[in-house]
Amino acid sequence: MKYAEGINEFVDRCNKAMPPNFYTLPIEQQREMYLGLTKEFPYQMPPDVLVTDDTVSYEGRKLPIRVYRPKQTKGRGLVIYIRGGGFVVGSLETHNTVVAELSEKSGLVTIAPDFRMSPEHPFPAALEDCYGVLCGVVNDAQRLDIDPNRIVISGDSSGANMAVAVSMMSRDRSGPKLRGQALISPVLDFTRWCKGGVDAPLLTGGEMEYYTACYVPEPEKVKHPYVSPLVNGTFHDLPPAYIMAAEMDSLLVDSQEYTRLLREEGTQVELVVEPGLVHSAVRARGLSPQVADAWERFIHHAALLACKEDLTNDN
Repeated sequence: MKYAEGINEFVDRCNKAMPPNFYTLPIEQQREMYLGLTKEFPYQMPPDVLVTDDTVSYEGRKLPIRVYRPKQTKGRGLVIYIRGGGFVVGSLETHNTVVAELSEKSGLVTIAPDFRMSPEHPFPAALEDCYGVLCGVVNDAQRLDIDPNRIVISGDSSGANMAVAVSMMSRDRSGPKLRGQALISPVLDFTRWCKGGVDAPLLTGGEMEYYTACYVPEPEKVKHPYVSPLVNGTFHDLPPAYIMAAEMDSLLVDSQEYTRLLREEGTQVELVVEPGLVHSAVRARGLSPQVADAWERFIHHAALLACKEDLTNDN
């Protein structure tokens, strides 16, 4: 395996801005360094997207969201995009341009939930926040001017973990019926990271062990189906999926196994393993033509999931 064009530079610049041992530093310093990646890899906000901070209500709580509304919409579908960051680092700002681009290029209203962070608020706090946002958005669909029957749940890395878990929760709790899942490099089995693991570019075993301990400090909960779906989850009646995976990512096996399990249930799923890419490569879309192309295709398929009239269970 070799890096795609621009990825070697991307990895070097990431490691300079945020060294591989960053997770050993104080938590606030970790978060500042992660936010610093937006300066290392700056992107302009699309001018044709209106961005507003808002709240939705669920079970007596007001949950913060950021709403991205393109000036030229293509239907009333909605993408809910849950940011990555290992449940520990990240904010609405760290993924602001990514979500704005997703909205602009898909032509769909896109909502980024804000949620409580680990280790201050371990599992299931962040997950319950994201599920609450889904339910709150559906309840507030008229005000938000979206179709509650055309919602795609999306996310990257730990955010993709929560997108899968929200899909399962919505099924298990008879909640909103989702139109699709659009996932980037989901982490779906934390049991293999409890005592370190294999290092990969931009994602070390030590980092994953740290994230696991922060998110699930009680070891017995690591096997919970909403933490490690591949260990104890069930896969019937889940929405169709598009999964963008990276060839040089230690989480590739999670995407492959999730794809297999969805197909066993007759669920429509498309897995694309992007050659020469690494974990969290979307930030390299300005450096690498391959990443830019993968990102465009991801957005296209997310929009397709939201806009198709009827999705059958054909593979």
